[in-house]
Amino acid sequence: MRIIHNKGVCDPHVHIFNGKAYMFSTHDRCPGNPDFRMDDWRIFSSDDLVNWKYEYTLRPEDTFMGKFNKCYATDAAERNGKYYFYFSQDQDCTGVAVSDNGPGGPYRDALGKALLPKGLVDTACYDPTVFIDDDEAKTPYIMFGYTVFGKQYYIARLNEDMISLAEEPRPIDRIEGWDSDACWITKHNGLYYLNTHCSYYATSDNIYGPYTFRGTFMSDYTVDHGTFFTYHNQTYFTYGIPENLGDKVIDPYYRTTKIVYAHYKENGNIVTDEFIKIAGVGQYDASWDVIKGEWFFAASDGIYKKENADGFEMRGIRNGSYLYFQNVSNIRQNAPIEVRLSNGSGRPCSVEIREGSPFGAMLGIISVGDTGGFDRYVTFSTELENTYGTHGLCFVFRSEAEEAAGFEDFNFTKVRP
Repeated sequence: MRIIHNKGVCDPHVHIFNGKAYMFSTHDRCPGNPDFRMDDWRIFSSDDLVNWKYEYTLRPEDTFMGKFNKCYATDAAERNGKYYFYFSQDQDCTGVAVSDNGPGGPYRDALGKALLPKGLVDTACYDPTVFIDDDEAKTPYIMFGYTVFGKQYYIARLNEDMISLAEEPRPIDRIEGWDSDACWITKHNGLYYLNTHCSYYATSDNIYGPYTFRGTFMSDYTVDHGTFFTYHNQTYFTYGIPENLGDKVIDPYYRTTKIVYAHYKENGNIVTDEFIKIAGVGQYDASWDVIKGEWFFAASDGIYKKENADGFEMRGIRNGSYLYFQNVSNIRQNAPIEVRLSNGSGRPCSVEIREGSPFGAMLGIISVGDTGGFDRYVTFSTELENTYGTHGLCFVFRSEAEEAAGFEDFNFTKVRP
C-alpha cells in the first residue's frame, strides 16, 4: 500500500516527536524526468500512519546551497527542545537546519555552510542518518557515505549542539561488505542494525562495528532507501517504490513510500509480511481471513512478539494490558468474532473487546480458561454488540495471574451463503 500519492515523496525517514510520526523526505519533482530531479525537501506528519498532513518545505535556496535540483536524502533529530534537519547536496556534502518551533518547522540554516563538507573523508559526504543511542548520555551520532568503488561508510559522534562533530569521522568496518548507500542505524536488544538500499542489513554489538552481514529481509519491485521506526510499541519499516508501479512503463524517477510491519526473530534476523506490502499498515478489513496479533497498531508496555511456528504470537500480557487495532472496516452489525488465545497460568482470564481505546464502550467479552499451556492456542468466540462499519477494536486483558494470556490472531466469522 503506497502512501501520500502523487507528491513524489521518497527517501523516507520517520521519527516520532511529541507522540506523532513525522516523515522527513526528499521530493521527486514530477513524472517523466530522465533522471532524479529533486528541488527541495518536505515534511509530513501523521497520528495514524494512514492519513498524512503536509507540514513544511525546506528549499535549497534558503540554505548555503542556493537554488539546486539534486536535493538528496535527509534525516532529523531532536535535542534539548530543538529540532534538526540534515540534508544532502547531491553526493557532495551535508548541511543542517534547525527549528525552535517544533518538528514541523520552519527551519533555518544552522551553519551557513556544510556540516560534512566535500573532501572531509574518502567517501561521498551525503545520505546522512542521525542515531541517538540509549546510553545515559543519549549520545548522538551521524553516519553517511557509500560503499561503492571500494569506499566505506563513516560515523562520528555529534556534539550536544547537534551541528558540530565531537570527533573525526571513523570508517565503518563491515564483514562481507556490500555496495550501496542510504545507510540507516537502529538498535534492538543491544544489537546495532545497519541497513541500506534493497533491505541489505548487518549487525554489531558496537556502533563503530565491525558489522556482520545478515542478508536481506524483504523484497519488492524496489526497496529504495528504507528506514525503521517504532510507534506505540510497534516496529515499522518504510521505503521507496515507484509511484506508478503496476503500469506498463514504470517510472523509476517518480517515487512514493510504503510502510510495513517489521519483526525480529529470536536469532536477531528481521522479517516482514508479504500480505502487508499490499494491504498497508494501520488499517484492517473484517473480510480478511485473519488479522494477526503482530499487526497491532498500539500495544501497552511489556507486550512483545514471540516467534512461533505460525510466525509470531503476542506475549508479556498482564492484567490491564491491551492490543489495539484501529480502522477495522466492513464489520457487519453484531459481528461474530473468533480469537485465538492461550492460557497456561491455571487462572481464568477475561478479554474485553472495547471500542477505540482501553476505556471505550464494551463491545464484547471472552472468558478464557486454562488451555493447557501458553504454547497451546484455542479458538474462542463471541458476538459483538456493534453497528455496521469501521471500528477500532481494543482487546483488554483481565487476570490475577502474573501472565494473563497469549494472543495469536482474530477473524470475523464469514456469512454462509
